[in-house]
Amino acid sequence: MIKAIKRTLFCSLLFFSIIFPTCKKPKPADTAIPADTLLPPEGSVTMFRGNQYHTFCGSGKVTRAPVLFWKFETGYILEGTKEKRGVDPKAVWRGIAWSGQPAIWGDTLIIGSSDSYLYCLNKNTGTIIWKYKCGHSIKCSPTIYKRKVYFGSRDNHLHCVDLADGSLVWKTLIGNDMDSSPCIINDTIYVGGEDHYIYCFTADRGKVIWKTKVAGSVESSVAVIDSVLYAGSSRGYLYCLSRVNGSVLWQFKTGSDTDVSPVVMGDTLYVGCEAGVFYCLDRHTGSVYWKYKAKGRVITTPALTNGRVYLGSGDGRIYCLTADSGKVIWKFRTDGGIWSSPCVSDSAIVVGSRSGKLYCLSIDGDLLWSFPTGANINATPLVVGGRIYCGSHDGFLYCLGDSVTVDR
Repeated sequence: MIKAIKRTLFCSLLFFSIIFPTCKKPKPADTAIPADTLLPPEGSVTMFRGNQYHTFCGSGKVTRAPVLFWKFETGYILEGTKEKRGVDPKAVWRGIAWSGQPAIWGDTLIIGSSDSYLYCLNKNTGTIIWKYKCGHSIKCSPTIYKRKVYFGSRDNHLHCVDLADGSLVWKTLIGNDMDSSPCIINDTIYVGGEDHYIYCFTADRGKVIWKTKVAGSVESSVAVIDSVLYAGSSRGYLYCLSRVNGSVLWQFKTGSDTDVSPVVMGDTLYVGCEAGVFYCLDRHTGSVYWKYKAKGRVITTPALTNGRVYLGSGDGRIYCLTADSGKVIWKFRTDGGIWSSPCVSDSAIVVGSRSGKLYCLSIDGDLLWSFPTGANINATPLVVGGRIYCGSHDGFLYCLGDSVTVDR
């Protein structure tokens, strides 16, 4: 009897071992993204002004007869009573604000809007892929790094979302608005805040590595080279900080609000201020090589190419100066103040005006064309592959180009 039971039990175990093999804990799927897919595809522009020096100007042939490929409409929000920042609670936030420039990763375009959404679009068609809502308007230019999107908002947070679907990875609270556009190098974020701090965060979790208090709010986007970084402040200072610990190496008094994002070219640094003075400095010491006084405020980031500096001013003029001496080569008068930062590609300059027009000039200062929108253009245009992407306060992001390249 016992032998029979043992034989039956053995047969049963043999049966189940064949039908249901030994269970093992499932091996976790390898979720690591291959390193090569973390690199931006060719033709991508992943941060404000294209790189950590703010020297990218544009790429591709700029049309001489613009055709509207597509336009994408954003929404709007009201300021609201809870903000308590001295702004009319019924004030409407709409469109793409200063200094919003799109970021591009392959065929994907990312742009922040005053309506509190970060939008992901197909750059060829303007079709929406996803949108992410934060607590208030977005003024900065987003940065894409290792398939994550980083940006600040008037909700006092630095946000990190996934490029694939816009899902939140993390967000970090600071003490005020964040209009500065993040600069990311070697998994480290450098960015300014309107709470009077310049920050260094980890890119993976948004943890503070260091923060340095400065005089005034920082809307300027940080430029980085070697072991130092540069940013301006609202109290009229340009700062040079150590990347390692945030210590102030030197500071230069510009004399007024310095929202302009510095541009680094070799050993030289270019920056302007709201008093209308544009400076060329020794980036190592902050000593002045030359300065030029425009007729209006300067809050635009200059474009530097082929020994020339192109900058806009609140007096409605585009100035072309020699990069080595600040000598005026030409001036062009638009019909509105310039808050938009000029973009240069294919011997053409593209810049927006507060009159609502997008202008295209030759490098000799001649008008090639203008394109009307419905409100101020304070945003920064981007030229990639000959296509022009630019937002307006009328609530639209526009894509212009040459008729022969329109996708059918």
